[in-house]
Amino acid sequence: MLLKLTDATGQSTLPELEVPFTITPLEGAADVTTLSFDVYTDFVSQKRIWTQTYAFLTREEYELIKGYYDRQFTNYTYPQLTIDESVGNDVTNVVVRMSITPQNIIDNCETISDFTISFRETKQLDILSGDFLLLEGGDLLSISASGYLAL
Repeated sequence: MLLKLTDATGQSTLPELEVPFTITPLEGAADVTTLSFDVYTDFVSQKRIWTQTYAFLTREEYELIKGYYDRQFTNYTYPQLTIDESVGNDVTNVVVRMSITPQNIIDNCETISDFTISFRETKQLDILSGDFLLLEGGDLLSISASGYLAL
């Protein structure tokens, strides 16, 4: 399997996958217990988290991954993940929030060891079109075209 990341700068193939490659399901569901102690569930959504730990990376491989991670913050957009040969999981240009662990340089060649990347499936909120967030208590938070938050 190959991991590919895409953002405004183009598409790159990450270093070859190592095992274990973890896929964790996320449930957007809430169990509600009634006064009679019966339970019902509000099912809203399902998302996934993909996690890859590399035993060793070169400095160049690390910089490639770190570039996509950093551009989340500078471009205000998430990268898209594609997993070639994904078995039973349609993973083609899925918007993801990347998280990375600190780099652990182990030699003078700047080899990085035990480096983990997590990709959390999400949706890219478009602040220019006026997306909204529902706050606790039912208040609606509007993100205006200027990028400011308003209640």
